[in-house]
Amino acid sequence: MLACVNLFLLVLVLHRQQESRSYSENAREDAITILWNTCRIELDRALLPEEMELVPMVVERDQDLEQSQATALLGELTALPTDSMRYEGTKGIAQFYINGAFSAEFLEGAYPVEEGTPEEFALSLMDSLGIDAQVESADTSAWPRQAVVVVRQSWEGVPIFACTATLVFQDGALREIQRDTSHRLVGTPQALSGGSCLDIVTLLLRFADYVKQNSRVCSEITGLSAGYAMDAQSEPTQLIPTWYVTTDNGAYYWNAVTGDIRPEQPDA
Repeated sequence: MLACVNLFLLVLVLHRQQESRSYSENAREDAITILWNTCRIELDRALLPEEMELVPMVVERDQDLEQSQATALLGELTALPTDSMRYEGTKGIAQFYINGAFSAEFLEGAYPVEEGTPEEFALSLMDSLGIDAQVESADTSAWPRQAVVVVRQSWEGVPIFACTATLVFQDGALREIQRDTSHRLVGTPQALSGGSCLDIVTLLLRFADYVKQNSRVCSEITGLSAGYAMDAQSEPTQLIPTWYVTTDNGAYYWNAVTGDIRPEQPDA
């Protein structure tokens, strides 16, 4: 008798799960149809990802981490920062800021690229700082006279969209990490309790409304990928689950928590 009851409950659970999946699939198809009927924007059903699995995170400043990264960049430190957060070492100087911005200037010959490519060198340097990074772009057309490599930091394999560092090479050596385009995580991310994300159907409908209100012109969504946006203005810093959405006419960031949408390159 007990076995029969358990079997009945199992069948009931499986049936409800199937109904839930069917409802979700129908909702996605309806959202794609609405996007086309209201905005004439195409979206291949196969491009739609699973629901966002990332959760909001907070990042407290870790000064020990900061000093260890300064040491990795500059070699033996000869001066510790005061209010200016400026480190000096045997290889050059670096500045670290509370919002995650950082920069460095290296002495001539401190970081020669003796083998490999500038891209490989950049990734190796980031790894020495304990930073998981991937090359986002590289201009090596004038190498070895000059090269610029931009790397993007990830956390546990997930890209942090605004967390990039720009490394400038001259005469076969690394000479600079640019401040205005270089940011790092200031500590170890921790999950924010109570945070949740909107489902992909809701965000598709938000995008349809955004397009109509802003007269944005695109005819196709070509890709969606999950990552984090970094809000360094909050205290502590927050990592916000975000969809990076490419279209045939520009790219957008969809905040998966609030539903806010912004273009990758805002209007001037």
